[in-house]
This record gives sequence, structure tokens and C-alpha cells, in this order.
Amino acid sequence: MERIYFDKQVFSHLFKGVDPIYQQFLSDLYANKHNFLYCYSHGHMLDLKTDKTDIKFKELEFIETLVGDNYLSYHAIEKKTNPYLVRPLDAFKDTENTEDFSLTNFFENIDLSYATQEQKEQFAKAREILTRQNIDIGLSKLQNLPEDISSVLSKILPLGASEMSIMELAEYIMGKLKLLEEDKTVYKDLRNIVDLNINDGKYTVEYDNIDFNDDLKNSVLQKSFTDYVNANLNPNGDKVISNYDFFIKAYFTLDLLGISKEPSKNVRFRNVMNDGYHGYYGAFCDYVVSEDQGFLKKTRAMYRLLNIQTKVIHIDEFIPFFKILSNNFEQSTDIFFDLINNDLKSGLVLESKPSIRYNRQTTTIKPAANYLGYFNRIDRIKQSGQDFILLSRTTHNYSYFSFYREYEGVVNKAVKLFGPDIVFKGKYDWPGENKEINDHIWAGRFWDLGKITVLLEINKGTEELCLQITNLS
Repeated sequence: MERIYFDKQVFSHLFKGVDPIYQQFLSDLYANKHNFLYCYSHGHMLDLKTDKTDIKFKELEFIETLVGDNYLSYHAIEKKTNPYLVRPLDAFKDTENTEDFSLTNFFENIDLSYATQEQKEQFAKAREILTRQNIDIGLSKLQNLPEDISSVLSKILPLGASEMSIMELAEYIMGKLKLLEEDKTVYKDLRNIVDLNINDGKYTVEYDNIDFNDDLKNSVLQKSFTDYVNANLNPNGDKVISNYDFFIKAYFTLDLLGISKEPSKNVRFRNVMNDGYHGYYGAFCDYVVSEDQGFLKKTRAMYRLLNIQTKVIHIDEFIPFFKILSNNFEQSTDIFFDLINNDLKSGLVLESKPSIRYNRQTTTIKPAANYLGYFNRIDRIKQSGQDFILLSRTTHNYSYFSFYREYEGVVNKAVKLFGPDIVFKGKYDWPGENKEINDHIWAGRFWDLGKITVLLEINKGTEELCLQITNLS
């Protein structure tokens, strides 16, 4: 099942249902819910959090009719993005309950009555370091900047300050982030200053060109774009930078440096950041769909820069394309095996190699279409006189996991084609088989179709869902 990621604007158009084109498209989406996985993310929750009306709750209910519980979110402690079985209203409650907090009284009213003497001493030491010991932030040196620059920077930096405690500095930064979100002129002016003094329109993004990455070495930065982003995230070189941290920082930097910036009349700090989240979460899917040209441009640039092969498509192009995708499924067992035989004869051969350890030759083929809406790779394996076919899925993006809904979809499609398996197991048992997959005891399905046998399982070597076919003449 291919994953489709719509940004907030597309969901809003579908929700309002004013345009007849969107009405028909929504009907097509519902008709194909069993063929595709419509995903949503924490980015959508951040978009909806800015809506101060109650309409957002109706929109959340509508979004659920499409995405179900296919939720993507980044876990800041684990530094991993995973799929979660969470419905939009529940995801939004978690986001909405994340209130702004102050660091000023962070150490006040903490009950230490049950703490040991050693713990109390550690606490007192931490409070001393974070609240009472000042650090040199060096901003007093920036007092003599030109007026046009200092007037902008003074809105977001404590110009003239030489020392602040760590907690004071953190509190100051948090306050200015809120200002950037609420007052669009602050970010707009900051972006213009940075662009003028570093880029000045020299380095811009074109869809098929990422030369700006190395071209920036000739600017005052004296670094490539990726080196500049990494240096900002990890100035001492002692941290492991997650894909999440890099992508969000790089996406924002594209706009800040003027390499790919929104028109000044439209730009908002929060919108740029939220677009970055959508671009990041979209990299776990097969298609990212939007009507926002600025978002599409930056997301394509980021994917090309990072070799993420997720397709980024304007909604006007995706709607007719979806009709083609929707008709690209096997209608019978005979058609299924005919398509495989055709790919074995004329499909694009990616590689063919012998095994060093075994009497085995493996030929890898890119099929013309995805089998069961999921498998996009064929390995024809000849070993010790046997010939069998292995269907699997490979992705060239951030995704390293499968949704439970993908297992469910593939199993149900296979049962529809081949019928109940040899022990009469039929459609996917939710949530029983979810637990079996989680406990690594899932048996999958096995069909004996006369001369041909078909095994659907999680491969023990790759731990990926695959379909093995033997004796296919």
C-alpha cells in the first residue's frame, strides 16, 4: 500500500467540499481506502492548533474518515519517528495540552522532603549553575552595528548584554520565538537582513539543480549549505544529528538565507516551520501532495539534496494521476501471475549477481507496477536447481518501518486473490495479528495452488514483509 501525505491545505479543501473537482476526488479517495495508506502527522496538529475556532474539531473528525489512525510523529527522547495507532482528535488533544511554560520559577516549589542528602546537594548545585552563574554571551560587542541591522536584531537578541544565566537566556529565547510566531514583520525583516548580507539573491533553488549547496562556499559563509547546517546544529562536532533535526533546520535555513524563500507578503515564521515539519514527515511516504508552490519548491529541493525519492506533486497534477494509480491493481490470480511473468521477461534488471557462499544466482528486477499495492521489487533466485521468486518492498526515503495497516492491507488483498490459505486463515485479524507481529511470532499466510506455492511472511533475514512464489513456470 503506497503512502499518500496531503498537507493541511488539501485536507481543508476536501473538508469544505466547495469545488466539484475536490468532491469527486474525495469520492475516489474513499473508494480506494483499502488500496492506499493516507497518513497524517504532528505537523497537521500544529497547523490546526493555530485555529482559534471550534471548526477545527469538525475538520479533525473529517480527516479521521480518511487517515483513520495512521499517525506519524517524532519522539524527541528516542530521536526516532514512528507510526502510531492514534486518531486525529486524540493526537490533537495531546498537542493542545502542551502548554507554554516559564523557566523563571522552574526550581521553585519542588518537594525535596523525600530526597537523600546527596540528591539535595546535586539539586542545589544544578540551581546554582543554571540560575545564578552568568555566562558570557558576547552580545555587547554587537552594539556598534549599522542602524538598519541593529534595529532588526534588537527585536530578537539582547544587544548590549554581556552576561546572562543559562535559565535567563533560555527564557529570553523562548519569548522571542513566540514573538517571531505572532509578529510576521520581525521574521520578515530578519530574513531580509540575512539574505542581503550573505546571499543577496546569488544562490537560489531550481528543481533540477542543487548547486547552491557547494556554491555557498563562495559566500561569506565559506561553507557548503549542508556544512553550514551541520555546524549550526553541532558546533563542537560531538553530537549525533538526527534526520529530524537536520531536515527542520535545513528547511528553515533555505528560507532564512533567501535560497528558496516565500514572497515577503506571505511569509510567517510559524508557517515556514510547519511547512518544514510537513516536508519531513512526507519523507516517510511515497507521495507528498500540496497546492503551495513555495512548499513544493523547498520540499523538492530538500529531497533532491538528501536523495529522498518521495514524489512531490501539486494537487492539480495528482488528482488525475490518482485515477491511474487506482486502476493499477490485479483483478484476478491469472492476471497477477501473468504480470509477474511479464516482468520476469521484460522488466528493468537492476542487477544480477552470484552468491559467494552458495550455488545461487539472484537477479533483481524493478516491476512495472506494485504487486498487491505494496511490493515494488522482484528477486528471481536460482539455487541448487530450484527457481523461486521473492517479492519485497524497497524505499529510498526516510522510512524504515511498516504500519500495521499495511500488513492488514497486503494480507486482505492476497486473500482476495488466492482465497483462504492452506489452514483456512482468511482476512487479517485485528488486533490479534498486530500482537503476533510485535511478538515476532506471526505465521503469515501459505497457499498451495497446485504446482505453485505462495508464502506471505516476514523474512527472518531482512525482517521485512515479503511474498515468496515457487514453481512459477
